[in-house]
Amino acid sequence: MSFTVWFMGRPASGKSTLAKRVENALRERGHAIENLDGDEIRENLYPDLGFSREDRAVNNRRTGYICRLLNRNGISVVNAMITPFRKSQFRARDLVETDGEFVLVYVKCSVEEAKQRDPKGLYKQAVEGNIENFTGINHPFQEPHNPEIIVDTEQQKISQSVEHVLQRLEELEILEMHTGDSFGFEMTRTEAQSVRNQLAELGYIEMDDEE
Repeated sequence: MSFTVWFMGRPASGKSTLAKRVENALRERGHAIENLDGDEIRENLYPDLGFSREDRAVNNRRTGYICRLLNRNGISVVNAMITPFRKSQFRARDLVETDGEFVLVYVKCSVEEAKQRDPKGLYKQAVEGNIENFTGINHPFQEPHNPEIIVDTEQQKISQSVEHVLQRLEELEILEMHTGDSFGFEMTRTEAQSVRNQLAELGYIEMDDEE
C-alpha cells in the first residue's frame, strides 16, 4: 500500500529540507514518490488562502485530500507543512488512511532556535509587527499528540534525521527492511551505519559532516 509521510513543525524547523532528503532516499529505493511542499502548494494551487485559522484548516484539508488521491493511485507522498492545529493533524490522518498509510513526523525545533535560523526573515518581521498570524509569534502552535516519528533538528544533523526517519519507517513496516546488497549479504540500515561509524573512527573513510 502507498503511504504519506507528513512532516509538520514550526517555520524554519527544517521540514522542507528533511522532506526533500527523505524523498531522494525513497526514490533510490524504487518508490514512486511525490513531494508536496507547503509553500509550493500555496503558491500554485491556493494563492487565495491567507493564514487565518480557518484558511490554514482549508489548506491542510485540501492537501490531505491530494495525498489521499495520490496514494489511491499507487503514488506515495512526502509533505512538508506547518499544520499548527491538532484538529487539522487528525483530519489529514483520517483523509489519507482511507486509501493509504499515514505517518506524522514532528520536526521539533524551539521558537528561539527558529528565530536564529530565520532564512526568510519572517520571524523578525513578525516580531516587529509586520506579519499577522505568524506561527509561534502571534499565532498558536499545537504540538501533535503521539506522532509516529519525532526528529529534533536542534540536536541532530540532517543526515541523522533522515536516517532516523527511514529507520522508523522500517520499524513501522511502512518500508521493507533495507539490505546492503553491495556487501554480498543482508545488513540492516542500523548495522550498516554502525560499520561506517567504526570505519570512520579507524580513519578508513570520511563521514558526511554536513549540517
